[in-house]
Amino acid sequence: MRKKFAVIGLGDFGWSVAISLAERNAEVVAIDQDIEIIDEIKDKVTYAVRLNSTDEKALRSLGLESIDAVIVSIGTNFENTILTSVLLMNLGVKMVIARAASKIQETILKKLGVHQVINPELEIAAKVSTSLINEDVLDYLDLGDGHAIFQIKTPKEFVGKSLNEIELRIRFNVNLITIKRQHKIENEETSKTEFHERIYGVPTASTIIDENDKLVLFGREKDIKKILDLK
Repeated sequence: MRKKFAVIGLGDFGWSVAISLAERNAEVVAIDQDIEIIDEIKDKVTYAVRLNSTDEKALRSLGLESIDAVIVSIGTNFENTILTSVLLMNLGVKMVIARAASKIQETILKKLGVHQVINPELEIAAKVSTSLINEDVLDYLDLGDGHAIFQIKTPKEFVGKSLNEIELRIRFNVNLITIKRQHKIENEETSKTEFHERIYGVPTASTIIDENDKLVLFGREKDIKKILDLK
């Protein structure tokens, strides 16, 4: 069964979320007050409607309580984000996800009982600052409570060794989720050797680490930092 979502507020973030969900075969209701935006997105989603989301009667008419989640991404008016989120929860929407533009807004939304709060600006800032501080960090996802998923370059100390020899769990208390590995492909049309990155799959104790591997690790940030500090 296809999952159903609604996205309220079609700025850059809301638009991207709505299109991304639709491309993944979800049913998407796109909602905004700007008729031009609605006209532009209507052929890219299941249903697009011009609506003031702080109007309880109008919001109730959409039957949003029957869908999987509503994403509130009203970027310019935090009061409208609060009112819309509260109305959705009062309507019995199963999952209300609201966008916050600051830590204060995030705190307020959580106090109101919003099921999930996202702060894309802070998440992007964390990724950028982490990669700037350590160039071996290729990607980063903060999971909260001091835990994160890091994609890092392979430390020289690991090259040519098996996971059993490296002892990631014992020495560093981290788990290797998977590996992104370079594969050599001969292009018959150009007679040139090309390299394409592929997911290795689920590593085993006997998996040997290559020099150009990218390691996707899960653990506490302080433990992953010990690996990053290896020189």
